Amino acid sequence: MHALAPFRGLTPEYKLMLFAAFVFNLGFYMLIPLLSHYLAENLLLSATLIGVVMGVRSFCQQGLFLVGGVLADKLGVKRLIIGGCFLRAVGFLLFLWADHIVVLFLAAFLTGFAGALFTPAAQAYFAHAQGISKANMFALVGVARNAGELLGPVCGLLLISMSFGLLCGVAAFPFLCFGIAFIYYLPTAKKSQKSAGLNTRDLIKTVLGNRAFLQLCAVMIGYFMLINQISFAMPIFLGQLDMPLHSVTWLLSVCALISILVQLPITALTERINKDALFISAGLTLMGSGFLVMLFEVQSQWQLYLQLGLLALFFSVATAMSLPLIMKQIANSAPPGTVSTHYGFFYLFAGFGLIIGSALAGYALDLEQQVPGLIWYLFALIGGVSALAHLYLSSPNKEEKLGRVDLS
Repeated sequence: MHALAPFRGLTPEYKLMLFAAFVFNLGFYMLIPLLSHYLAENLLLSATLIGVVMGVRSFCQQGLFLVGGVLADKLGVKRLIIGGCFLRAVGFLLFLWADHIVVLFLAAFLTGFAGALFTPAAQAYFAHAQGISKANMFALVGVARNAGELLGPVCGLLLISMSFGLLCGVAAFPFLCFGIAFIYYLPTAKKSQKSAGLNTRDLIKTVLGNRAFLQLCAVMIGYFMLINQISFAMPIFLGQLDMPLHSVTWLLSVCALISILVQLPITALTERINKDALFISAGLTLMGSGFLVMLFEVQSQWQLYLQLGLLALFFSVATAMSLPLIMKQIANSAPPGTVSTHYGFFYLFAGFGLIIGSALAGYALDLEQQVPGLIWYLFALIGGVSALAHLYLSSPNKEEKLGRVDLS
């Protein structure tokens, strides 16, 4: 019960935003994980075309995060959150006409661009919550999003069994509703939360001149090289073992469930000890080394599920330990009025990490027969090197040289 105290202290608008975070992930994970299957099995599109469509969605989101961040600082986060909601609703509805290639690509573009608009703005909005620490605020956000990720695929399977059109409509409806609700119930950002007359060039210059922030982003490329591997490398590896598809679903569900259970207690512990750099580095190390449980040769299906369970535990604890503190450090590193731009720039680095990590993981998996276990050693190395780099940048002497960022 004590762990829920941060939630009870939130103002109504932040409770609304948390509920929106849950519903948004619920809607997203209802549709997007099942979209590729629908395009292949029902519309008989080629794997190459499907890959391009999904790549367009990811690129429009990752590649345009900086645009969304700059616009949020210039126009206010409320407008960007509302605009992103409406665009995501339109994008999801357009998948109803996915048999028309032009409409399919337009839907993919709008779905990705919507995320680029509201994600940096929403993160900045959460960073300005009053009466709660940034770490606790982002921990609550993580719980809400993980709950949506846990329930989304289950709801999606039920809806798509009835109709793909029904699935698209149900996934889009919450974004439309919250877009309208935010117009009336989401307060306009205070002046201190907007850029004080800064033009786009000045905003970008501020970010590029923030050396400590850029170094944090560079180190966190390693974090994002690892964060995507549960949903990228593990399905491929399990497929190489001829394991059923539900083993992948089981792993993802266990990760989400553990994250929901441990996030608030772990954040409460990090708040009490107040050693952010230590916990972030420990999280990076655990995230990478946790994959070493997969080195043991699989003798039975039960053993595999045990290994996957341990991996889910290590990975979820590592994420719960590090992600809220990373989000906190970004907010602390940004001068007033530039928080959204800093988050947008950070997500650009995240995109590089996702691409590099996927490429390295794919190459290592291709060599699995020649060099067994290479991929797990690679992940452990990435986690360890990133952790050491973060500890170095967070050392007292280094902090004095770099200036502003609170790396406590």
